[in-house]
Amino acid sequence: MIQRMIGAALFNRQTYEEIEADQGALGQAVGVVLLVTLCGIVGGIVNGLMSGEPVLGIVLGAIGGLVFGIVRWALWVTVMYLVGGKMLRASNTETSWGELGRVMGFAYTPGVLSILAFIPAIGGLFPFIGFCWTLAAVIVAVRQAMDFESTGRAIGVVLLSAVIGFIPWIIIKIIEWSILGGPEAPEVESAVRTLLALI
Repeated sequence: MIQRMIGAALFNRQTYEEIEADQGALGQAVGVVLLVTLCGIVGGIVNGLMSGEPVLGIVLGAIGGLVFGIVRWALWVTVMYLVGGKMLRASNTETSWGELGRVMGFAYTPGVLSILAFIPAIGGLFPFIGFCWTLAAVIVAVRQAMDFESTGRAIGVVLLSAVIGFIPWIIIKIIEWSILGGPEAPEVESAVRTLLALI
C-alpha cells in the first residue's frame, strides 16, 4: 500500500493503472482517505491544544472529521463518475465507481502534509501545498481511470465536477458545522440562505 501511495503521489501512470485493475484495492483506497483525514485531524488537534481550545471540542471534531472525510470522498467520486464517466466520456471510456474510487483514494496521498499544520508561522502552508498536490494527482487519476488521451479533458472533468459538487459539499459542511460547531451562527445562516437561493 505504501508503494502505491508513493507512486500515486509521484503521478506514476503505471501505479494508477495497477490500482484501477485491482478490484481488491478499494479497502486500501479508503484506508488512504482515512489516513489523510487522520493526518489533518492530528495536525488540527495539536494546533488546537497549542491554542488552548477545549479538549471535548477537539475530540468531537476528530470523530466527526473521520466520518465526514469519507463522506466527502464518496461524494467527490460520485460526482466525478457522473461527469467523466457519463456526461463527458470519451469514445473509449470504460470505468466504474469502484475503479474511480480506488484511484482517487490513492490520489489523496499528498494530503498527509496536513499533519504539519501545527507548525508555527508556516503550518498553514502544508495543507495548501497538500491540496494543490492532491488536485494534480486527482487529475492524473481521472485521466487514467477514464482512459482519456488528453490531460485537458481530465482537467475539464475535475473543474466541472467541482462546480456541480459545490452544492452538496456546502450541505455537508452545514451539517458538519451544526454537529461539530463551526463558524458563528450568522455565517452559517448566511450560507444556508445562499444555498437556498442557488437551489
